[in-house]
Amino acid sequence: MGTMLIRRAVLSLCLSSCLASHGQAPGWQTSNPGFHPLAIASSKDAFWVCGPDESIASSSDGKAWTLHHHASGAGAMLFGIEFFSARFGYAYGTAGTVLFTNDGGDTWEARQLGNDTILLASFADPTHGLLRTASSLFYLDGDASPHQIAQPTDTLQRFPFTPFLVALSPDKMTAVLSEGPYSEAGFLATIDGGKTWSFYDPPSTGIKDLLRVDGKYWATGHEVVGKDKPGGGYGVPMATYSDDGTHWTHTTNEIHPCHWENCGICNSQGCLASGTLLVNFFHQETTYSEIPKGALTAKWAAVGNNICTLNQSVSCTPLGKATEVEASPEVSLPHEQTMPRLGTKPPTGTLRCVSCSLEPVFVDAKVQGRITVHIILQVGPDGTVEMANVEKSPSDSLTQKIHDQMMTWLFEPPTKDGRPIRIKNESDIAVNVIRPK
Repeated sequence: MGTMLIRRAVLSLCLSSCLASHGQAPGWQTSNPGFHPLAIASSKDAFWVCGPDESIASSSDGKAWTLHHHASGAGAMLFGIEFFSARFGYAYGTAGTVLFTNDGGDTWEARQLGNDTILLASFADPTHGLLRTASSLFYLDGDASPHQIAQPTDTLQRFPFTPFLVALSPDKMTAVLSEGPYSEAGFLATIDGGKTWSFYDPPSTGIKDLLRVDGKYWATGHEVVGKDKPGGGYGVPMATYSDDGTHWTHTTNEIHPCHWENCGICNSQGCLASGTLLVNFFHQETTYSEIPKGALTAKWAAVGNNICTLNQSVSCTPLGKATEVEASPEVSLPHEQTMPRLGTKPPTGTLRCVSCSLEPVFVDAKVQGRITVHIILQVGPDGTVEMANVEKSPSDSLTQKIHDQMMTWLFEPPTKDGRPIRIKNESDIAVNVIRPK
């Protein structure tokens, strides 16, 4: 009885400890779900977060949280959560762990799909979906064990990065394959549950995101038009939808605000056109919402007129009515962690990185070139970064940017002799820096 009471208890707000490392921006209110949240989603008019020790919690307003699942011992780190429908959802993470719910999140059942960390996953039901480890791309076709996608071989070798996976139904599944960040990409799709796969490489197109909305695939990004005209053409924002991952239709809704950042970091509530503008073009007409400055990260969700984002805790604020439906180039999109290329060997050693990327190019008003800095970080027993220091940086603003991104790094929970430990690490890293135009 005591365990059930704890699991169902509404956790109290904790503001002071959360704000110690992340100052609260005007308009944003910070809360603590009771653990370090690593992913956020929305379903049934509620926010959902997951994190270390298989922790999963929900909130109707982003303030008070109800804990629905937590491992009694040392559980897996969960860094992905999504709902396919109002009742079916899933969360995934280290050691091949996937948790499924078929009752809207009230209860969760764990399954092991191999032993490797699952970096990315999308499921249509508990036995059909796509999942990605460091080394391989897999699909589930109703069997208990996943099957590796090895064909077409030449395509997987040429496009070794898989930034997005979407299971549209038990039969229809699509993965975005790319040559690398900001490079050519295409869609690897099946319409028969994985029996056969086809690859479609849209010409003159860059894919920024792929997601599932109202039973359709949606892809955002940019495309080059007018290549046959003097000057060689120019880029325009793109938003297309598809029933099968091969035949795509351009939306007729307004997407002009996407021209600054190509509208990425999307979910079913819309896409970010900049760090202050949310654009939703998935339905009958485009709607625009203003996001207050100061707290937004790449991990966000919206419920009604509220938006919540993750840093060391959960920060939420009401969305404003956009008086200026133009993205602000001064407030760029937040940094997203990138996936390793297919074929990467699983990490070894005590400190095993799950996602530890930095922006390929930083923008700084004071310095330019390839800069080497010294970093020191402390990783807690749950695999999250507890402390990060950046030394030998020539610019305070560059120091802050690197620090903030290091604080989002994730590692497999470190252990020694089978026991969770706290570990400290330091090294030199080189970053590329340019001055603003």
